[in-house]
Amino acid sequence: MKAIVVTEDDLRRLEKQFGPGVRHMGPWYSDGTFGYLSVPLAGVEKAVEASANSGLAAALDRIRETPDPSGVFIESLQTFGAPLIDRIVAAYRERSLPPQMARSSAAGSRAA
Repeated sequence: MKAIVVTEDDLRRLEKQFGPGVRHMGPWYSDGTFGYLSVPLAGVEKAVEASANSGLAAALDRIRETPDPSGVFIESLQTFGAPLIDRIVAAYRERSLPPQMARSSAAGSRAA
């Protein structure tokens, strides 16, 4: 599975701008010295598909075409903001949770 790496430093900057939800776009990895968030490209693709924004579709094309998509991905988050982050988080949860838990989690987030 292809993924986009977001370093701890970049994640902290995004978290200041958009809140702690950015930490839920994918799994966290750390070797004790270096930590990063691994955002599955499939989740980003699903988030873009859920949007009717042609600018977001163009950003996804740029993410797919570049050898190091992290910078383009971060620019896209800064441009399209919290709605994009929320869609990526939802797509990640949908893929990573068992079906029953994903439905319960989605229902709980709508109630909040």
